[in-house]
Amino acid sequence: MSGLTNSINRFTDAKNYLNTFINYEKKSNYSYNKVLKLSRVERLLESLNIDYRKLKSIHVAGTKGKGSTATFCGYLLSSAGYKTGLYISPHFFDFRERIQILNSVKGKTESRLIPKKDVVRLLDKLRPQLEQLRFRKDLGALSFFEVYTALAFKYFIEEKVDFVVLETGLGGRLDATNVVTPLVSILTHIGYDHMDKLGLTLPEIAREKAGIIKKNIDVVSAGQKPSVQRVITQRARKMHSNLFVYGEAFKSANGYLSGRHTTFDFHFGTQKIKGSKILLKGQYQIENASLAMASILLLKEKGFIPARLNFKEALCNSFLEGRFEVLKDKPLVVCDIAHNEPAFCALAENLKLYYPDKKIILIFAASSDKDIKSMLNKINYKHLIITRFNNPRSFTPQQIKNICNIKPVYLAEDIKKALEIAKQLYNSGSIIVVSGSLFLVSEAKSRLKNKF
Repeated sequence: MSGLTNSINRFTDAKNYLNTFINYEKKSNYSYNKVLKLSRVERLLESLNIDYRKLKSIHVAGTKGKGSTATFCGYLLSSAGYKTGLYISPHFFDFRERIQILNSVKGKTESRLIPKKDVVRLLDKLRPQLEQLRFRKDLGALSFFEVYTALAFKYFIEEKVDFVVLETGLGGRLDATNVVTPLVSILTHIGYDHMDKLGLTLPEIAREKAGIIKKNIDVVSAGQKPSVQRVITQRARKMHSNLFVYGEAFKSANGYLSGRHTTFDFHFGTQKIKGSKILLKGQYQIENASLAMASILLLKEKGFIPARLNFKEALCNSFLEGRFEVLKDKPLVVCDIAHNEPAFCALAENLKLYYPDKKIILIFAASSDKDIKSMLNKINYKHLIITRFNNPRSFTPQQIKNICNIKPVYLAEDIKKALEIAKQLYNSGSIIVVSGSLFLVSEAKSRLKNKF
């Protein structure tokens, strides 16, 4: 808190204050089971007089597709006329991206980030209580994510949102968002990631993710591997929750992937929605959209959504940065925030589907807790440029080279140099792919706003 006055008057003060709380997104060496405590989050919300239980929420966890699924849910609710809060993480350029309000304006959903003045006002108001709880011997230290989650809940309540869609940060069972009892829980595809925190096996990881399943609350799940599905089924039975699985209770068909849109038909019981369109590319995005559609239909069946739903328009307007996104056409640059093995499998499928004849120039960086060998093995690249991003968790280029024993390879000290190397290697038969971390993609997007 050094350099801060007794009150928070400017947005810079607010950012500096938030950064005084421990940020596990910038750390890799910590004990997941010891430092994350829901009891601390509950005490925090109680002390701040934030009645989060009044929020009507949809809760999303998983390894891959959380952000896309949460965004689809938010846009579906907004298109029906509901003021919807959306809480996602991490962010690209501004931490305010994590807290959004979605409103339908003239039939089209518009997204608004929490205004800077409200971040300043709320933090200044909450600061005395935050300082009292900053560190408690019995509960441990407050984290950035916990404080920001509390800020989000406070803001959503003030804004009188009709619904809120919450994406978990890490895992599920111990995540700060897991204090809620949602209207429906969603589990996207579960695979290997954060094994040092969540467990070395898929069942162990699945148990952490399935921790968001609450008693008598419907669960909508992606199609999972058998070992994962068993864990989810067991948890749902234990909690007396109805389980709806993609490919069984609901499904998609006739998926068609065009250059601009992905179209598909959706089936859930007697409900059939033909010709749904999404901007996000890839077969896996059809599944993510289907998860959202099934969840919203369940809420409608239970009477939570009396308004008419406009699936086609809502899905077509939904967009999330960094998901197989074309950043430039000449040279052709695509970015993807894939940061684990399952996501790199999906990235490889998209590259084969959309750019089957292009030689891949891969710009890669990753956090130091990632299985980089498995990730890189999924991509059939012609040239590999290893770099790093501006975060303490980032592997150095040399570390990646040594771990993976890759030859030949280009090493670049930052994204600027990596893009320069890629441009020299590029020709009309190539595609430059930037992937491995959201942080890397964020830096690439910032750089490519300038001339390249």
